[in-house]
Amino acid sequence: MAEAQWTEVVRIPFIWYGFRQTTVSVFLVVAMIMNFLMFLPFIVLHSEKLVQGIWGGFLLLFSILNALLEEMIWRGILLYRFSTFFGNQWAVWITSIGFGLQHYSLGFSWWGGCLLFSIGGYFFGAITVQSKSILPAVIWHMLFNAMMVLSGMILD
Repeated sequence: MAEAQWTEVVRIPFIWYGFRQTTVSVFLVVAMIMNFLMFLPFIVLHSEKLVQGIWGGFLLLFSILNALLEEMIWRGILLYRFSTFFGNQWAVWITSIGFGLQHYSLGFSWWGGCLLFSIGGYFFGAITVQSKSILPAVIWHMLFNAMMVLSGMILD
């Protein structure tokens, strides 16, 4: 895994396109805070399940392993290979759609699985390209997975 280029420029809101510029590190922090705030009402609704011991272990195991494996496959291998053939932006779009379809095949709906996970895949892919590393996407993906477990979207 290459060392992340945390000071690379990204544009807000769509990494390559947007009305403001910031760095990969600032974008990542803001995106993670926004994800947390988006999930917070659902986490509060499912807070009684957090006291059960198995949730803490599952939360850590799922969040870390799933993020590492999916990012290694989608951004580490596939994005890199598609980038050599189609360029970075097309590779991000192709892997994003595949990422969404993968989640649809796992039982998520077209809306929640395909569309929303494709949008997430776009951001994970774009931040990977801009930072020249999968590390920011892995970190963001781990937080997102944790929020999904805490909100009851996984195993509820």
